Amino acid sequence: MIRVFIPVVLLTCSLDLPAFEPIDGNGHDHTAMQYDQAAVDSGTKQFSFRFPQMTLIDHRNRPVPLAQLFGSGEEVVFAFFFTHCVSVCTTLTETLKSLQPLLPEGTRIAMISIDPETDTPDMLAAYVESHRIDDRNWYLLTGDLPEIVALQKSFESYRGNKMNHSVSLFLKRSGSDRITEIRHDFVSIPGLMHRG
Repeated sequence: MIRVFIPVVLLTCSLDLPAFEPIDGNGHDHTAMQYDQAAVDSGTKQFSFRFPQMTLIDHRNRPVPLAQLFGSGEEVVFAFFFTHCVSVCTTLTETLKSLQPLLPEGTRIAMISIDPETDTPDMLAAYVESHRIDDRNWYLLTGDLPEIVALQKSFESYRGNKMNHSVSLFLKRSGSDRITEIRHDFVSIPGLMHRG
């Protein structure tokens, strides 16, 4: 029997509508979001989202087009974070490390910095090393601040500054635009992914 310690953090984040495919005057696609009420009640939300044509830089200093990363045939678990965060971001990183061996083979883990002006590729590489991340299939990403803020706003994760950020884990299914937001029950992620 394998025992895995997974830290639990109460996270607050609400998700409404993506901003990249506007339909109404407010830039929201109301037809894309159809929430499962039971999922919402359990701390998760499901919705459709297409990633924009945006290229970020990973901790290996390689360009990573988001549409390619998230449009792959692999599952992706992702979150927003920054390297100097010593509270929920560290717990989130440790949680993802603990979950990694339980996820389907080939699952990608992406952590998108909300402080790209500080989090250079070298800084992200140092974070990988200091947190002893087995970075096979990990993508710690940085890029242009306005683009990252726009991406955060699409997931309603933007709170005006990095010190007041909210955190959720998001699960992108392979071959689908469906995303599940998980706000606190992180231990459910492997089961959600293995159920298909």
